[in-house]
Amino acid sequence: MCDRNATASWSGYSHQGQVGLLVALRTMQESGINLNTHFVQFETHEDVAIYEDIPGANPLYKTVHQVKAYYSDGNQNKSKYNAVLNEAFEDGNDKFLHTAVEISDWDTSTTRNTNNVRRYEYTTTQFHCGTTEIENFIKIELNNILNENDAVISEAYCRLTFELDHRIRYEHQKKHKHLFDIKFCLSEVNDLIRSRETFVQKEIFECRKLFYDTYAQILKSEDLEQARIEFLEENIFKQINTLNDTNFLSFLQRLNLHETPERLKHSQIYYNGNGLKQVFFKMIINIIHSDPSLVENAVKYHIENEPSRYILTAIIEEEQDQLEVIKNILINIDSQNLLWENHSLINKYIEVDLVSRNPNINNIPNTEQQIDDKKKFMSFTNSKLINRESALKKLNLNNGGNN
Repeated sequence: MCDRNATASWSGYSHQGQVGLLVALRTMQESGINLNTHFVQFETHEDVAIYEDIPGANPLYKTVHQVKAYYSDGNQNKSKYNAVLNEAFEDGNDKFLHTAVEISDWDTSTTRNTNNVRRYEYTTTQFHCGTTEIENFIKIELNNILNENDAVISEAYCRLTFELDHRIRYEHQKKHKHLFDIKFCLSEVNDLIRSRETFVQKEIFECRKLFYDTYAQILKSEDLEQARIEFLEENIFKQINTLNDTNFLSFLQRLNLHETPERLKHSQIYYNGNGLKQVFFKMIINIIHSDPSLVENAVKYHIENEPSRYILTAIIEEEQDQLEVIKNILINIDSQNLLWENHSLINKYIEVDLVSRNPNINNIPNTEQQIDDKKKFMSFTNSKLINRESALKKLNLNNGGNN
């Protein structure tokens, strides 16, 4: 098994996972394919593989796929994929390379291809597929198989993707990659897409997918080194995705503690795509001298020799909204039994101490009573909101501090 991380494989919504689903659906429609003996496999025999498993015989690998979902400069050149074309590649009847961008010099480059790897053909004229396009290709194949209306096709897509994500999360709890066993029998894929049972996990499906899609959009616009991407995926994003459904929703809620408790009950509120883009993902990508950790379903940073912890949020409210923001934060922290003393909540605009700006304290005229009221908020002592520019300066001046 290859140890390379070709692309994000921490969720079923990842490009690698979606490519596997597309390949499986297309294989199901080929003549001579026995759905009961053919399997689609992930993260074992390269990134994706289709194999036939007949009792008493060794698995026969029909197609083997490497997936490179990179957008950074240079990925349009064949030479960028030299390792795929000329170094280790698992055996299979046909070997394929999937790229997110078009390789412009495939036929003219001097880079050799000793592995006889072919570019995957998405259409007769298209040999690449962006991370935001793959879903449409999958739905086209689902329609070819099911010949149903858009609502049925969308539910089949959701059911299939969610089941893949569930299996990836389960297998990634194992400590070693060689223990992973992420696969579907094609007959099982067929049963999943044809099921007419109500898909009751629709809300959590949408939250997980929108979280990954936001990340994928960010990667398209940021020129981030691949080594850093792989570090973040392995050390923070995989941990977030591995959270069970209850804790994943708690994670999203804790990004949005500025919302009222009532509004925070609704997924369309605590998802907050704009806040994820402008604060959460932006900070994770731009903080390069401190590494994030997942604690209490929140992403935190720590500066060496400083007691304060820094917590990422998705808060993008303006300065003039700070009273309402703080009021809701204090209520939500208290209701969720969080002890966030000496924590700085990174947001887009606001920079203020939580307790001193507490609306309740502002309404108390007597200084002694204000002191008493502050004591009631001891779990928030020295905690504050810090805007993203100030946080970036502090955390990027950190000389290798660990969490």
